[in-house]
Amino acid sequence: MSTHVEPHALSTVRSRPPFLGVPFDPSVVDAASDEPAFNLKGYLNTLYDSRWLIGSITAFITVAAVLYALVAKPVFEADLMIHVEEESPNASKNILSEASSLFETKKAAIAEMELLRSRMVVSRAVDNLQLYIDVRPKYFPVAGFWFANQNGQALSTPGLFGYGGYVWGSEKAEVSLFDVPDAWLGREFTLTALGQDRFRFSGGGQRIMFDGEVGVRYRVPTPSGVIEMKVDRLAANPGGRFRLRRMSRLAMIEAIQNALVISEQGKQSGIIEVKLQGENARRTYAVLSEIGREYMRQNLARKTEEAEKSLAFLNQQLPTLKRQLEQAEDRYNQFRNAHGTVDLQEEARMSLAQAAAARGRRMDLIQKKTELLARFTEDHPVVAAINRQIKEVDAEIDQVNVRIKDLPVLEQDEARLTRDIKVNTDLYTALSNTAQQLRLISVARVSNVRMVDAPIAPEKPIKPNRPLIVALAVVTGLFLGTLIAFTRKAMAGGIDEPQAIERLLRARVVYATIPHSVPQDKLMRKARSDDGALPLLAQVIPDDAAIESLRSFRAALLFAMPHFRNNIVMFAGPTRGLGKSFVSANFAAVMAASGKRVLLIDADLRNGQLHRYFGIGRDPGLSRAILGQVAIDEVIHHDVVENLDFIPTGELPPNRSEFLLHLNFAGMLQQVAAHYDLVLLDPPPLLDVADALIIGGHAGTVFIVARAGHTNESEINESIKRLNHAGISPQGVVFNDMALRLGAYGTHAKVTSAGQIGFAGG
Repeated sequence: MSTHVEPHALSTVRSRPPFLGVPFDPSVVDAASDEPAFNLKGYLNTLYDSRWLIGSITAFITVAAVLYALVAKPVFEADLMIHVEEESPNASKNILSEASSLFETKKAAIAEMELLRSRMVVSRAVDNLQLYIDVRPKYFPVAGFWFANQNGQALSTPGLFGYGGYVWGSEKAEVSLFDVPDAWLGREFTLTALGQDRFRFSGGGQRIMFDGEVGVRYRVPTPSGVIEMKVDRLAANPGGRFRLRRMSRLAMIEAIQNALVISEQGKQSGIIEVKLQGENARRTYAVLSEIGREYMRQNLARKTEEAEKSLAFLNQQLPTLKRQLEQAEDRYNQFRNAHGTVDLQEEARMSLAQAAAARGRRMDLIQKKTELLARFTEDHPVVAAINRQIKEVDAEIDQVNVRIKDLPVLEQDEARLTRDIKVNTDLYTALSNTAQQLRLISVARVSNVRMVDAPIAPEKPIKPNRPLIVALAVVTGLFLGTLIAFTRKAMAGGIDEPQAIERLLRARVVYATIPHSVPQDKLMRKARSDDGALPLLAQVIPDDAAIESLRSFRAALLFAMPHFRNNIVMFAGPTRGLGKSFVSANFAAVMAASGKRVLLIDADLRNGQLHRYFGIGRDPGLSRAILGQVAIDEVIHHDVVENLDFIPTGELPPNRSEFLLHLNFAGMLQQVAAHYDLVLLDPPPLLDVADALIIGGHAGTVFIVARAGHTNESEINESIKRLNHAGISPQGVVFNDMALRLGAYGTHAKVTSAGQIGFAGG
């Protein structure tokens, strides 16, 4: 249902009157297009709005990264390269072997990689370099190491203002012996330089302290055990302190095993690269060099171990065989000297030949058995087979001996002596040749691994990479700042542009867009510091863009007011902190500047602050006029600004909502409306209390104040719904505090008479 009113005295413009309470029809107005799924401009505006947040986060992370890069301890890296060769590189190849190599998985390199990391190799390096003894200067926390690097090779004056014993230069200490009870492993002790190569030992959480000299070995009994130590070198001024710890040997071995980075270069190349990182360049180089030397030594020893064991066994057997041969020759010579030469018959020669052949076979079997015993035990199947063959030969020899017994005694003795000489000679000669071959193998055996690149002491640290750290910090800061900005935007859900409201409500309902005013921020900060009156921007800086936008709103309101049922206008904000009081006070001043008689009423009986804009008190005010304690003229402050009168809240009464239902309130509004061209009402927030709904029932029109980045769609919808339920159809929206953005405009006003927000528009 429409209500026709006569044109108001403010304007003689006539147009189709507004349809208050008529459901909104989107066909009547030009509907705004839906917001695109990808709004690049919106994203850029979000970044622009959060530029200080993003910049602050980026600056904080960058400064932290710069400080870290300056004070972080350098990390050095040493490396070595080993080539694992095939066991039989000269073996003949054919089509089948080459084809099978395509599917072969080389396990030699993998095995050598595990051996490099084994305790057998690493423990020798730990023991040789005594890595379980940790002695280092006592630097000031965080930044002390950096200052020490800046002082070069000079010794410093210990302490911070004479306290703490911190060192700032090239102080060094070398400890070659430091053993403590097992319960004290890992505890930190202190070496304090006393001057003239003397020191004081203390700490470890124990009541133990003694003085000593450099180069002297000390053995100090304690309730938990004995401490043994020897300091080889101490370069520090008196008072300089060093941290000393005895680490667990196993813990150090495991630490180095974990620190070693071993990898094969390429696929099945046999090239192994070993890397080790550490804070001390020389120590890192020494550890990796020791590991490389120990690995090469043990690899070569492993390859010659079999030959050395066989050679050791033969060296034990050869003297015995030589004595047996000499004894056989002596007996044969004695026999010849006593009996002369004996001419054996053909049968004797055949028997001897058969016996010699059997003895020869037996000798070969014994030699094979000797070689096998260097690798296997008596119970091995191969050795057992040799033993069976020896038994068979022994049986054959026994048979020949039976035949020889029938020969004359002299022939038997000659045959036996000749046989002993031949057997012992052949056996001794064979074992001597075998021993010589094993000696050549031990000397000429070459390992199947070789060190291609030996470790070199690193000259420059690989960490920290200061430029990279700072660059990554900048990128990380920008990323986190952007993420936080978009997260904050998503959590807040505030509307950033007036077009979003028009897309939401399907109507051109934004009457004014008030840009953010930087001068207003400065004035407000000054007012808070001075605890004085609030600045009225329309008077202080009348040419500000925010005031210009209010002037545009004034023109729009003057055009629409003839269609309102009265000249009372209310500015309603969904929540607090939207700048509603700023809009009310400054718009009242702008309207008054046009020559209109304006009355501004602070109807926020909860926490009204409009009186501070004009430098007056709260009381007497609206509350007293409603109670009838004073006349309406007595609460009006005339000409607070030229042509602008003002009614403050007065004393804040209890039961505010019921208080506003008093009949005197409606009568008072009708009374003052007759004497002014425009009456402006500033009520409490819509969504917090019901006061605005009561006050709005007396207003000819209601404008909703929204703030960029704070007011969201749900708050606008809920505000319109509550106003509609109270029988109020808001005229439009004033969009306040819009930030200056890319492609933005300073002021923006839209006027439409058919674009009101009806009951169904929320």
